Amino acid sequence: DWGGAPPPSMGAPDRTECVTCKAKGSKYKCPACRLPYCSVACCREHKENSCAPKKEPEEKPPTEEPSVKTEAPAPRPKRSFEEDAEDEDGARLRRKHLVAVATSEEIRECLKDERLVNTVARIDSTARAEQALDAACEDPAFREFTEKILNRLEEASSSKK
Repeated sequence: DWGGAPPPSMGAPDRTECVTCKAKGSKYKCPACRLPYCSVACCREHKENSCAPKKEPEEKPPTEEPSVKTEAPAPRPKRSFEEDAEDEDGARLRRKHLVAVATSEEIRECLKDERLVNTVARIDSTARAEQALDAACEDPAFREFTEKILNRLEEASSSKK
């Protein structure tokens, strides 16, 4: 049984025939319409003359829960230290510090760890952030993460930007 389609010997279309030059064994497919082509030249001609992109089916929301669940952060409570212009040492992060942290591939790699992201979210969402931070520092992975951030901040402070 061929599932309703004619067997290849009965005239089924060759799915590897170049849409432009009809060469057999085309290795590539047009990204827009998924029709086969065999070369860059055939691809260009196809796109210029006959490409009709397939309509993408409407994206449906996933029916299954994702395997890894990130906790949604709770609304952050107001904390007194956030209202101050500077911390106790008279320091404040500047734009160059934030950019250094945000653009660090090393830090971005750490943030792929869902457990670490959830820990940061918990610290950020509690009114007792200092106690939560102290507790999180018991985790070696969290300590390593904070060391990487502090190193990036130090590098940014010592640069002449």
